[in-house]
Amino acid sequence: MAAYTSQYPTAQSATYVKSTTDSGASFLAHLATDPTKSLTGTRAGTSWASDSDGVPDCSTNQRFHIDLGSGKIIRRIYYENGHHFGLSSDQGGKNFTFWGSNSATAFAELIYATDTDWTQLTIDDSQLDQHAASDVVDPKYSVVTNTISYRYYALKIADNWGGSNFQNIRRIVLQTEDGFSSGSNMRYGGRRRYRLGVR
Repeated sequence: MAAYTSQYPTAQSATYVKSTTDSGASFLAHLATDPTKSLTGTRAGTSWASDSDGVPDCSTNQRFHIDLGSGKIIRRIYYENGHHFGLSSDQGGKNFTFWGSNSATAFAELIYATDTDWTQLTIDDSQLDQHAASDVVDPKYSVVTNTISYRYYALKIADNWGGSNFQNIRRIVLQTEDGFSSGSNMRYGGRRRYRLGVR
């Protein structure tokens, strides 16, 4: 079984983690990449949520960008989908695509439909699982087929699980595969899910 190492943005701030919209200071994008934030209890101050004022409806078409500070070959995404004390999990993100770039201009552009200088990467599961209907840690993973080092990564999240007005994600962590390099012959296929702790 492959082993993975978590990679984090240069700093947990709006400079290095961006989203198309947010619901204010308690729901900024970098709160979802910060490993010091709780995965249970209130979502306020511990997760990202898109704009929730309902005009327009921000439950669809949200970009989530991460700057790792230097190029890294990301091979897996660890996530905990949105919830609030185990409730409101229908506002968690659902269908998504994953992209890599080495362009600072691309990283700064947050219009959903603009993919200039981004490369779409293959993922083994393009749907973020809905969080368990309980106030518990619920780790999920999507394996990435990628052999290129990118500094910037993007999730384009198309919708949520049926909730109104906004999207909510508790944690997003990008991971490299231990021992993997662009010249290696390591290849993994098929749908894989792990419920192991994050390194």
